[in-house]
Amino acid sequence: MPKKTPKIVKEVWDSSIQEDRAKNKHISYSQLSIFATCQKQWADRYIKGLAPYTPSIHTVFGSAFHETMQSWLEVLYHGKVRDADEMDVDSLLYENMIKEYQSSKKQNGGEHLSTLEELQMFWLDGKHIFEFLKKKRRAYFTTKGVYLAGIETLLYQELRPGVMFKGFIDLVFYDERVDEWTIVDIKTSTKGWNKWAKADDKKKAQLLLYKEFFSKQFNIPLDKIKVEYFIVKRRIPKDAEFAAMQKRVQEFRPTDGPRKMKQAVELMENFVTQAVGMDGNYLEKEYPTNPSKNACRFCPIKELRLCPDAIF
Repeated sequence: MPKKTPKIVKEVWDSSIQEDRAKNKHISYSQLSIFATCQKQWADRYIKGLAPYTPSIHTVFGSAFHETMQSWLEVLYHGKVRDADEMDVDSLLYENMIKEYQSSKKQNGGEHLSTLEELQMFWLDGKHIFEFLKKKRRAYFTTKGVYLAGIETLLYQELRPGVMFKGFIDLVFYDERVDEWTIVDIKTSTKGWNKWAKADDKKKAQLLLYKEFFSKQFNIPLDKIKVEYFIVKRRIPKDAEFAAMQKRVQEFRPTDGPRKMKQAVELMENFVTQAVGMDGNYLEKEYPTNPSKNACRFCPIKELRLCPDAIF
């Protein structure tokens, strides 16, 4: 890193936390999101072990794109701008997609989860996204006074004795010009987030909780931390009505004032209270369903016909 890099930036970049897997129960945002959507779905997945995680072409692309973009930004901020501009991100994305696909195929019992044609289509979408990012790089990733302070920064904070929140921040930036931090979560999307996605408090809770625990972990005031969803779109409409719709990137900064922060923390506290015993184990009991078209549409338990309230 540059010689004049602020001390706190180095501390965040070099931070290392020892996880105690044997002693502590780990709670993630993804668990909270499922629990807030439907408690029975959460219990069936995390307590009963039904419908475990199943990879798809979308998760393959998402993971590969994250890794590629993070590698590109590390060269941009910790190396030379020229090297980042000349970096063959298309080949790197292709390599990462193949690697991720092979890993996912193994997870899927050796069964294919896509076709060669579909993989190529997703790779081309990623190629177009990076073409846009490189062309508009200064608008999204300035290097003037801004430092890349973290990639996959681990958050590991106690919720109660023996119960820890665990999460990974995709990107952390520090702008020394205004003494401000930005926590960024990269989202890959087909066409971007609509108004309903932006209004979903469960979605927004992810970055608000990251902000809360990042502040505690590194002793940084909450009012010096901003949050942003960096949404990259695989498809853009050719006849888009507005110029913003033609962009491959959609930046969404959820409201992160004290009231919204409190709501996100209370959502997590409610989950822990209702689902985790004082001994750190999940509480085995009957959890209620919350049937709706959206909740049931993507519920993996629905297909097992084990939920009497599922909407098909």
